Amino acid sequence: MTVADAKSIDRTAQPLIVELIFGFGSPPLYYGVWYPLWDAKVDRIEINHGARSSLACFWLPAQRWDSIRGLVRFAVRVRIRTAEPDPAQRSVLFLGFLTSHDSSFSGGAETDPGFERNVFYARDYRWLLGAISPVVGQLARSPDDYDNYGTSSQSPRDDLYTWLTGRRIIFNADGRPNRDPDLLKLTKYDCEVPIFADPDNAVPWTARDMVRFLLCPPNNFAYDYLPIPDPLALTGLSHGDFDAVLNHIVVDGLNTVEALDLICRNIGFSFREDYDNSDNVSLVFFKSGAASGYSRSSSPAVLHSLHAPAVGESVSTAVSQGKKLLWSAVLSRDIAAIVNKPWGLGAPHRFEFTAELVPAWLDSELVPDTADGNANLFIIDADLQKETNPNSKNYYKYYHIRGNSFLRDVGRRWALNESGRYSLAPYARGMPFDFSTVIDSKYIVDAAGRRLFAPFNRRLLPCLTIEKDSLNSIGIKVEFSFDGGAAWQVLPAAISSLDDQCGIYIADPNLAEMVEQTNTVVSGGVLDGVQLNYFTSLCDDKLNARSFKLGQWRTRCRVTASVQLDRRLARLTTPTTAYGSPFHQRRAFDFSDRYEIAKRTAASIFHGGSLSADESDSTSVFDEHLDSVRDANQDMSVSGRFTLERLWLGDGSGRPDFAVGDGIERLTGRQFGLSITSGATAKHPEIVRIVYLPESQRMSLYTRDLRYAEAVV
Repeated sequence: MTVADAKSIDRTAQPLIVELIFGFGSPPLYYGVWYPLWDAKVDRIEINHGARSSLACFWLPAQRWDSIRGLVRFAVRVRIRTAEPDPAQRSVLFLGFLTSHDSSFSGGAETDPGFERNVFYARDYRWLLGAISPVVGQLARSPDDYDNYGTSSQSPRDDLYTWLTGRRIIFNADGRPNRDPDLLKLTKYDCEVPIFADPDNAVPWTARDMVRFLLCPPNNFAYDYLPIPDPLALTGLSHGDFDAVLNHIVVDGLNTVEALDLICRNIGFSFREDYDNSDNVSLVFFKSGAASGYSRSSSPAVLHSLHAPAVGESVSTAVSQGKKLLWSAVLSRDIAAIVNKPWGLGAPHRFEFTAELVPAWLDSELVPDTADGNANLFIIDADLQKETNPNSKNYYKYYHIRGNSFLRDVGRRWALNESGRYSLAPYARGMPFDFSTVIDSKYIVDAAGRRLFAPFNRRLLPCLTIEKDSLNSIGIKVEFSFDGGAAWQVLPAAISSLDDQCGIYIADPNLAEMVEQTNTVVSGGVLDGVQLNYFTSLCDDKLNARSFKLGQWRTRCRVTASVQLDRRLARLTTPTTAYGSPFHQRRAFDFSDRYEIAKRTAASIFHGGSLSADESDSTSVFDEHLDSVRDANQDMSVSGRFTLERLWLGDGSGRPDFAVGDGIERLTGRQFGLSITSGATAKHPEIVRIVYLPESQRMSLYTRDLRYAEAVV
């Protein structure tokens, strides 16, 4: 459309030219000039964004349904353009490949003139990229891809890499970095490509790195048709949002286009396919809802105003001013889905501390055998091998794991007693454990001094303290004391944590093999002079009638671990003055996989030591995120379908007027604003689909409500 025609109410119809280039071989190679189908009629062109490919539909009215064979073949390249004589002024609306052909007919009897139709469908380059580029296997370096491998002078070699089909493509798997800090240099393409490496020698993948990996020449199996020598040069990829580090992004098994869409949606972006009048195809990345300005030289997504004539207004004035006149519109505004008071939920608070456990067995079940001068009090494994009938010994029968009357809890089960299960008879182990004795009061006590936890059973979790070298948790540390807690030691034993409460279970077959480190003996009482081991220490407490509740036991067990409590990061935001509903509309957002408070308390034996801890307090970023959720969702939904009364195919600059990702700023004439508020930023309905209807010389713009935003995903 010329500038003059755009401003004329008596404009001429704008024809679209369908052209083909045939391919030869398999995979096909395309060469030669474009072959025009002068009699082709374009039914519609649907332009989409993201993983959904664009689609063009055209038909040949002069051809019989059975005579089309050989005229148009599958995989032929299709171009649909405007008809300006000067190629520099033409706009290419669609480039792609023929993928479908429908033939139909009806009637044809003497009394019926009949109907015949051949319809062809073509899909764009994103379809081809996705169809032939599955995402499978990591690119990494093998020992043979280095010079001086394994030495201090090791260095990666240019152009060499290894495709590891057995390793899934998961960027930053489990939150651990797995990108090689040394980019792969591809001299043929003059580009650098991020590849995979072991987490021990890696840096994190950013969203930009992921896109570069997916579109790099080794992974782009459509390179002969959609060459992208250096993905870093693609429009929009330099945006700061692509610096985001995304954890555990699984793309293995997807195709390239699906993988790109997954990554972009995680940072609130999308992408489209753009063409110039030299048939160059490029991917353009744009931030959803961030259309700004009116020139594509400064922004990949721009704003438009559409004109809806006021009552009694002469449209000739608007047309003469070059305004984009609406033929029809369906505009929807809705407050039903507003969330202006979101409730954010993080992970339950987690704290590491050290605390003593209580015996989780009945005292009456421990009956030491002191007969014959304590000769059968316990039996070590070496002596058991000599016994033909070990079950004749009470120690083996009741307290060894293979005894035929084995009492499975005695001496083996220790618990924190957080629910009070062991406080009263028949256990009588004292008060339930009070978490406020080991955790800072600001996390566990309210302003009135009330404790913010309930007597529920929990589970012991690994420590937040991490090992120096592996940076993994040191796990759950269990220690024992035989002198009432004056000295603590780790005993060699198989110990596991309980599933139904905070506690541990000793699975070692023979408790008497858990020997005190200094190899001493029991001093005083019935067992005076007997070897001091874990079992004899328990027997000494029992035979001397010591009370655990009164703190008299000399045998103690303590654990250093972490526990999740009953409170979590939680906040209910306050609506701003910009919200679109008079109701305070709430919705809970579960961010428990993102935000938490995890602290190593002063009660942990590792506090103040040389080992660091994997601590976190996400309160500030959690609050910011929740505010962004409110800001993105507090205004009404504005979406619609806008049909223009003519085709806007460009003004001779070589590109159409509209592109997916653009925004609709306002409707002039009726002076109707379409912006919605997102914090301090105004957003506009985003064009997510463009449908050209050449037969009626109209086009439709489909927009979506932008309150979805990246923040609530």
